[in-house]
Amino acid sequence: MAAGTPFNGKDITFKTGSPAAAEVSVAGWTMNMVASEADYATNDTAGWTKTLAGVKTWSGTITILLHDGEAQPFVAGEEVSGCQFHVDATNYISGTIRVTAVNNIGTSVDSSDPIAVEYAFKGQGAPSASGTAIDIV
Repeated sequence: MAAGTPFNGKDITFKTGSPAAAEVSVAGWTMNMVASEADYATNDTAGWTKTLAGVKTWSGTITILLHDGEAQPFVAGEEVSGCQFHVDATNYISGTIRVTAVNNIGTSVDSSDPIAVEYAFKGQGAPSASGTAIDIV
């Protein structure tokens, strides 16, 4: 992969809908892609273990900023289709998610920071990637 300008947080967005147009105010998002594994050993491995890739899953969190007059965009258990996790305008991961938890709702009385709500999610089916920078799918 050729070296270029690194991505940074100021360009990230999160969109939903079909077509994905409803952009929510996001403070950040994380994503994990995991393949379960099974150990095995055979005569060919001389007793040393090797692994087989198994079921793949993806999950993560989205931290959304609440605004006056807006309801929370998601509730626990809700399935949300048409999600796009952007690192810039053209590079993103998309798919359907199920919201598994609504966490960390709160703020400090001494703070003028926006109230942020963290939503945990699990991907539903395989995600897809758009652009050339994200080839982890």
